[in-house]
Amino acid sequence: MALKRTGLQSSGAAAATDFVEMNGWELPAVFTDVASEYRSAINDAAVYDASYMGRLKATGTDALDLLNRLSTNEVVGLEPGQGVPTILTTDKGRILDVIIVVNAGEHVLLLTSPGMQEPVIEFLDKYTIMEDLTVEDVSSATAALAVWGPESQERLAKAANADLSGLQPYHSLGTEVGGRPVRLISYSFAGLPGYYLISAVEDASAVWQGLAAAGITPMGAEASEKARIAQGMPAHGSEMSEDFNPLEAGLIGAIDFTKGCYIGQEVIARLDTYKKVQKYLVKLAFVDGSSVAPGALLTQEGKPVGKVTSVASDPSSGQNIGLGYVRTAQAVVGTRLDLETGSGGADILGLPQMFGPERS
Repeated sequence: MALKRTGLQSSGAAAATDFVEMNGWELPAVFTDVASEYRSAINDAAVYDASYMGRLKATGTDALDLLNRLSTNEVVGLEPGQGVPTILTTDKGRILDVIIVVNAGEHVLLLTSPGMQEPVIEFLDKYTIMEDLTVEDVSSATAALAVWGPESQERLAKAANADLSGLQPYHSLGTEVGGRPVRLISYSFAGLPGYYLISAVEDASAVWQGLAAAGITPMGAEASEKARIAQGMPAHGSEMSEDFNPLEAGLIGAIDFTKGCYIGQEVIARLDTYKKVQKYLVKLAFVDGSSVAPGALLTQEGKPVGKVTSVASDPSSGQNIGLGYVRTAQAVVGTRLDLETGSGGADILGLPQMFGPERS
């Protein structure tokens, strides 16, 4: 099957020097060099083409109410312009997908993980009985650009000629970049400030050029993947899937424990109340010389205690870093674990929480 390409790539506006396959897409891998693109994301501001992610348009008077009854976070009271992250879970409390719900006024915009548009639509349709709700996949008709980095607000405010200082996380506004209309969504990339810009696919080139003119560095898939891992951001298919529950994945900040029932609520509440979480997502730094790849087992005193899920080389230090799941008893910052292969080990640097800690 031929790899898909984003509308921005097809226009030729994002001229990369190399390409990589991810989630069935051919994505720009590098624009200039990985190290400088990575530094821009961590220290300044960078933009990458995130159009391979899913975008759904939900319409109908019951859209927010149904989403509230099916997902982990409180969404029913979202006013136009407001948004929140929430999780769709199975009846066993496992992760179907993490989505961003944005009240765009005349419709509700849902941002999904790559390739999860149809499963999310099927999930919503399964529980839609008499509700007024229609969900349309608008991914191919739109483009999504992601800007992140500590200087992203200042540079994006310049590009959009808008005051972004009061825009709360996951809230949005309509503005223009490069002379084209966009919906700009505030989004924290696991602690780094950032934004998603959603536009019509035919406007993506002008928006991209407007961002570049504001001094925002184009970033390819290689640098963005390294930055994701360095920030401890779980990705669907590696750290988020039906193999894991939201508490294991550090997604507790997207769970409202005071709201009414939702699919999987009893399981998740029981795990939290009785402290029955068996493992946690951890950020890892591999000992120099360690040979490691996703799927490698982590051990302690010769017994398996976890598994590596993502690996990358940190361009700033050259050290291999990664994410993985480790049993609760060993999931402690500073713990040294061995690799089952016997070729090195890993230190636990932290337990990432993508949306922050549990809300009080």
